[in-house]
Formats: sequence, structure tokens, C-alpha cells
Amino acid sequence: MDGSTEDQKVSRKKRKKSKNRETKVILKFDDSKRAEFLTGFRKRKNERKEKAKKENERLLKEARAKVKQKNRDEKRKKLETIMENFERLKNSGEDDLTKFESEKQVFEDENTTVTVAAIDI
Repeated sequence: MDGSTEDQKVSRKKRKKSKNRETKVILKFDDSKRAEFLTGFRKRKNERKEKAKKENERLLKEARAKVKQKNRDEKRKKLETIMENFERLKNSGEDDLTKFESEKQVFEDENTTVTVAAIDI
């Protein structure tokens, strides 16, 4: 019995299946494109690096522009508040110069004279 099962296994291995030539897929390679693919790894890697570098530079430039714009806006707001305060004081009708003169303190020394006054801004 053991001999017959071994013969069946061997006969299965020896049998060849017929080739299906009708539905078989045939691949043809273009040698120049194949060579470009195989040798182009470094080139594609460098292209990716360059693209990432340009993207980072663009993002950095945008960030700098945002910071500059933010600083400009803050300075503009500060100037507007100063101008509003100035207009308000100008229109209030008080003579701030006389108010300033009345509230100042003068300290004199041998070589220097210092005037201290409170200013409301």
C-alpha cells in the first residue's frame, strides 16, 4: 500500500499541465524606461527634498509676513488710541499747559536742574 501511494504522488509530480496560451499575459519592457526607473531613485529623492525645501521656505515667508502684519496692526492701533486721546484733550477745552505748569516740581543741584511733572496719557 505504501508503495502505491508513493507512486501516485510521483506520477502527479511528473504530469505536466497543458499551457494556456490563449489567456496568457505577455509583458514587454521598454529598456530605456526600465533603465530610467532603476537609475532614477536618487533623482526622485532629490526632487522630493527640493520640493519640501521650497514648501518650508514658503511657509516661513508666510509666517514672517503674518508677524510683520501683526506688528503693523498693533502699532496702528496704538497710534489711533494716542490720537484719540490727543483729540479728546484738545477738544476738552482745558489748558493742559497751565495744568502742567502748576503740577511740576523743580529740583536743583549744583550742576543740574530737574523738572518732574505728571502727565496723563
